Amino acid sequence: MRQSYPSLFDHLNKFYTVFNGCCNDSCQTQCCSEGLSIAEDEERLYIDASLPGIKSDEIKVTLDPRTRQLLISGEGKHEREKAKYLLKSCLNYNYEIPLSNEVNLDQPIDAVSKDGILSITLSKNRGHKPLKIEVKPS
Repeated sequence: MRQSYPSLFDHLNKFYTVFNGCCNDSCQTQCCSEGLSIAEDEERLYIDASLPGIKSDEIKVTLDPRTRQLLISGEGKHEREKAKYLLKSCLNYNYEIPLSNEVNLDQPIDAVSKDGILSITLSKNRGHKPLKIEVKPS
């Protein structure tokens, strides 16, 4: 029996649908990819990136306002001596996150690293919040 697996394009399509502001009613306000979790509310966008083994001073976060890309990278080295050999490994993480026009790039961006998780909070533009209209009785 042949088993069907989702393709890379299925994952990318879901990813870009969430971040380019093309959400429809069936789309949730939270997306999760390998090592990356994104959620939003009316005022902010929350991004959690998994960077296990990377110290906060080894993490680089950059924002390109021209392309509206948030780039997260981390590179660390891991050495452990065991018995008669030396184990060395290199840890590399790279995330490229496209941001929709809803995200306000002029507001400060909060980034905190704790226990291998980088948490980033971005503000949304006020113009993208729904307007509440009061209905008065006649």
